[in-house]
Amino acid sequence: MKSNRELKNAALKAMDKHWGWAILVCIVYGAIVGIVAAPNSLSSLSRIPAFGPVAIGLGLFGSTVTIVGSIFGTGPLSAGFANSLKSYYKDSDMGTVQNMFKYGFSNGRYWRNVLGMFLVSLFTALWTLLFIVPGIIKSYAYALTPYILIDNPELSPNEARLKSIEMMRGRKGKMFGLDLSFLGWFLLGILSLGIGFIWISPYFRTTKAAFYCDLKEELNPQPAAEEPAVEA
Repeated sequence: MKSNRELKNAALKAMDKHWGWAILVCIVYGAIVGIVAAPNSLSSLSRIPAFGPVAIGLGLFGSTVTIVGSIFGTGPLSAGFANSLKSYYKDSDMGTVQNMFKYGFSNGRYWRNVLGMFLVSLFTALWTLLFIVPGIIKSYAYALTPYILIDNPELSPNEARLKSIEMMRGRKGKMFGLDLSFLGWFLLGILSLGIGFIWISPYFRTTKAAFYCDLKEELNPQPAAEEPAVEA
């Protein structure tokens, strides 16, 4: 595989002069995730004694809406988001927002994405219940599931999760190191009051797509094209 520096440089090269499309899809994705998560804020009312049972009811309602929205909305959306940036990186496809919805919600993909991403969340949560570290390790093992769901429609959602585990065997540390290499950028984003993340987020997400594409090519190398025979 390419080194982490090479993956980051490859992502930057793919984004050269076309940052706007990556920035746009990150903003749209972040806005939708924020809207889906917003009802959960009602649960904070349950900590105010003056509101009594009404607050508890609102809190439960808000949490339920967010959970349902996450499973059936942001779950498949996250798969579409990852693959839209993969197409952006690999094929220079600038239809990032359109592709996010196409990959996430189109016929034949939606329910696969719902179940696949739900399984990732479920198993990650179960491992996290054992302890935080196993949950983190498993989150890296399942990290390629969104891409596999789209690239391998012949696999069931659970088989896509298992294939991610197989592909990431011996490479979780590399992806962890890749994430750590962005730590300075993340701190800069925080110091800029979040403004820096407008550029950092697409850079980070496109680099993760580069990781998947490079690993897939390594595991499934394309045969070299045969040179045409030259007649004597």
